[in-house]
Amino acid sequence: MKKLLLTDFFKVETVEAPIPEPGPGQAVIRIKYAGICGSDLHIFAGQHPTAKPPLVMGHEACGELYSINADRTDIKVGDKVCAHTIKPCNACEFCHVGRENLCTDVKIMGTSMDGVFTQYLLVDAERLIKFNDDVDMKIAALVEPLTVAVHDTRRAQIRPGDDVFIAGAGTIGILIGMVCKLAGAAHVVLAEINPDRIRIARELGFDCVNISDADFADQCKAISGGTFNKLFEVTGFQGGYDACVGLISQGSTMIQVGMPPKGTIFNTDINNIIYNEGSLLGVRHHTMTSMEGAAKIINAGLMNEQLAKVVSAIYPVDQSQEAFDKAAKDKTMLKVLIDFT
Repeated sequence: MKKLLLTDFFKVETVEAPIPEPGPGQAVIRIKYAGICGSDLHIFAGQHPTAKPPLVMGHEACGELYSINADRTDIKVGDKVCAHTIKPCNACEFCHVGRENLCTDVKIMGTSMDGVFTQYLLVDAERLIKFNDDVDMKIAALVEPLTVAVHDTRRAQIRPGDDVFIAGAGTIGILIGMVCKLAGAAHVVLAEINPDRIRIARELGFDCVNISDADFADQCKAISGGTFNKLFEVTGFQGGYDACVGLISQGSTMIQVGMPPKGTIFNTDINNIIYNEGSLLGVRHHTMTSMEGAAKIINAGLMNEQLAKVVSAIYPVDQSQEAFDKAAKDKTMLKVLIDFT
């Protein structure tokens, strides 16, 4: 089989490896499509605090069940599947209450263990999730970033009628916006500084405001009718953080999604949080139940037409270096997929 190996920073190579065989409780997926995530690009560029070459990156993928060595009766060889790419210890307090993303010994595919950029992927059979037979696999490949959006909106407790502000119109910001709309948000306003991403967000039907405009806050409030009760910071930069904190109103909840470089310290207007009795929440990875929710959205076809527009380019595995270079440099790319078929 072929797998994609990060051999040095800014360099990926296709190498040959034997097809894995599943041990007890394991399964093998034949990967169809895998997506390049922003965290993959950080690893690619040497900006990740722990992940170093040689490494098989990737945590966004879908495929067909190739073999299984477990007593699952709800799934069979040939089914379209994905796998939850977090490997918890299943023994700590957080695993026991369904918050395995906070596991004290969690391992993440593509970071602390080899990831999904391979033709055949060995996984724990209990982490498999099934897609319907008629699901387009290019859309199924978006299940992991959609899972992030599902997890984050659940954390925010999005409800019908909410007014939502999102700092950052990249892939995750747009997917959070899509899920908020699906959940019945009254207004969803995105903020971005890159003109290409502003254009793309508007083409996808979002109100998107340039965060560098002098009257930025007034533009946002005009769209929402004055206030926002749910805010998502997705950029990981001080400017996005400031925009969210500045728009906090009475009883608002802000979710910090963006990951700044390790050691980054944000300045903050703490009074705006205190006097509005605002809530500031963090999110870390996601859970199996969130991925099951994302897969249900795809299986039901609730937003597949919109999700299809998130896929910007598809490269065959033998052109993976070009795929990474494109994803790293071209801000018009929302999601670049690698075709392992």
